[in-house]
Amino acid sequence: MKKRYNGGSEAVGISVAAVVLAICGIFSLYTKEILQAVVLLCTAAAISVYGFIISRLHKKSFGDYVKMLTSQKEGMSGDAISKFPLPMAVLQINGQISWYNDLFAEMLGSNNLYNIVISDVMPELKWSEILKSTSGIYTYAGYKGHRYNVVGDIIKNSASSDDKPDFSVLLYFIDKTEIEELRKRYDNEKTDIAIVNIDNYDEIFQKMDDSECQQTIAKINKYISGWVAESKGFMKKTERDRYIVLFEHQHLKEYIHKKFDVLEKVRGLGDALKMPITISIGVGVGGTLQENDAYARAAIDMALGRGGDQAAVKDASQYNFYGGIAKDYEKSTRVKTRAFAVALKDFISNSDKVIFMGHSGHDYDSFGAALGLQRAVRTLGKEPYIVFDNSPAVAPLAEEVRGVEEYHGMLISPEAAEDIITMNTLLVVLDTHRPSMMPHPGLLEKTTKVVLIDHHRRSTEFVSNISLIYHEPYASSTCEMATEILQYIDDNKKMTNFEAKALYVGIVMDTKNFGIKTGVRTFESASYLRRYGLNTSEVRRLFTVDKEEYVLRGEIIKNSVSVSENILVSVCEETYPNMKVISSQAADEMLNLYGIKAAFVVYPMENEVCISARSLGDINVQVIAEKLGGGGHATVAGAQLKTRDLESAFEQLEAAISEYVEETKKD
Repeated sequence: MKKRYNGGSEAVGISVAAVVLAICGIFSLYTKEILQAVVLLCTAAAISVYGFIISRLHKKSFGDYVKMLTSQKEGMSGDAISKFPLPMAVLQINGQISWYNDLFAEMLGSNNLYNIVISDVMPELKWSEILKSTSGIYTYAGYKGHRYNVVGDIIKNSASSDDKPDFSVLLYFIDKTEIEELRKRYDNEKTDIAIVNIDNYDEIFQKMDDSECQQTIAKINKYISGWVAESKGFMKKTERDRYIVLFEHQHLKEYIHKKFDVLEKVRGLGDALKMPITISIGVGVGGTLQENDAYARAAIDMALGRGGDQAAVKDASQYNFYGGIAKDYEKSTRVKTRAFAVALKDFISNSDKVIFMGHSGHDYDSFGAALGLQRAVRTLGKEPYIVFDNSPAVAPLAEEVRGVEEYHGMLISPEAAEDIITMNTLLVVLDTHRPSMMPHPGLLEKTTKVVLIDHHRRSTEFVSNISLIYHEPYASSTCEMATEILQYIDDNKKMTNFEAKALYVGIVMDTKNFGIKTGVRTFESASYLRRYGLNTSEVRRLFTVDKEEYVLRGEIIKNSVSVSENILVSVCEETYPNMKVISSQAADEMLNLYGIKAAFVVYPMENEVCISARSLGDINVQVIAEKLGGGGHATVAGAQLKTRDLESAFEQLEAAISEYVEETKKD
């Protein structure tokens, strides 16, 4: 067996030694052992210089050797090829082997390789990709369980003329199998961290007696322990409703393959007890133990922000989600609401002004919540402003605002908001948590005080640097949340009839007239607003449409097609005025058709194709929208595709729906 080239390994060993000595020297400085530190650091520097010189000598001698091989006027000498320290071959431009050395023959297990096409014996070596190389060849190939770095160049033969140049391809193979195996083993044995949380712990167990509570917790512990045992991991209960789990990374693939089936087992326990018992899992991967702990905490927050009953896996760059098919359950306690209201009141009192900003293209939920909460700002003696982008969806309500003297100057453009905002201004973001959906996300950087109030299930894009957050996916609407907040701030009951109507219309819109995602607290909020003399017939007039829009909505519904059981999709080829509102209303109307549980409307908008999605709750349209880069809520969602091709958009939506249906079948 011939000695293989090991210059790279020697250089690595020297570098490691230098680093270790340097670290020891720094530690000696820290412990104030000056003489020892000087010796160690000088030695490390000397070794580094030596390693650099050795590396350069290796590269020079190796480069001279290759030049010697390629400078032979009458072909390669057999002696040079046989002594080459790596498996090496020279091939014709068509891939046939012209020359090779002993190590190459040993690698392929044959001594008769002349004129054989390399791709016939090494199919993983992509010859067409090699020929495309313009500045040296560097690729990978596998052969009989070994992994090789394939390095080389395309060389013009010295005997060829400029008119009819003749080229050869020089390749040499570096066996990286052992290194790859070590890297794979290293990755597999890295420690992943998972945080398991029992959702709505207080809500569930306060309804049970002690014996039932202990039995239920014991069963949940059993399911989680069994899940951890699959990976021979370690589990520790850190709080009454939270566990930390450590396991080797190689087991994560199996957990993902099973869709974190422990979620289904715990959900099944809740179904048997007729109670919403679920767990959420946040997994941190790909970093150090400290980094994975931070990833796991961010992942569990994301899972809970999306409604719970799911697993979120996070690395340094992205999230992946599994599960999340259970419905959101309303919380009966208002402790969090009261605490948030007290904190918000303090923020308002200590700010120079308050600016409310919803999502682009206001709807009645975001606009109504701003109109309601501005009363709390006025009650506390501060000046409120609402960033308004002239959305036609709320035009009737906006006209009423302009007719009220007290509200004069309250509606401002995004540009005007940028002119008046200061570092002491309170910016309240309503009905969205995604900067890309805001009319002016730059305002987030103009102040140190940002408050978020939202009810949409959390997406991977989220506002950073938030001072105060009230994010509850269980709530029917942002207006419901705003109404509850006002009950703890507006002590003098100064809310006007118009403000009560604005909040009520937002609740009506997001619940589809109290038909979807409506709980006890939704009706309590509506009842509270009625005490201010709310006239529901005035609310109804806000939802009226003219005859032309009604006909267009009917055409969209008429053109809908079934893409899966209980799911309709309509593609609207024309662009109508007020298209966004018409499409969302059409999707809502499609849910009134018998047997339909989800509806989608695909329509063109400027340089993109938009999708409005609606559901009765059995189908989570947010998950489908996220597959297309969108998001929203389990019953209301949307997406924007960077294309003008409606047919392509329809095919992408159909594929996302099919994928979702298959996933839910497995779950």
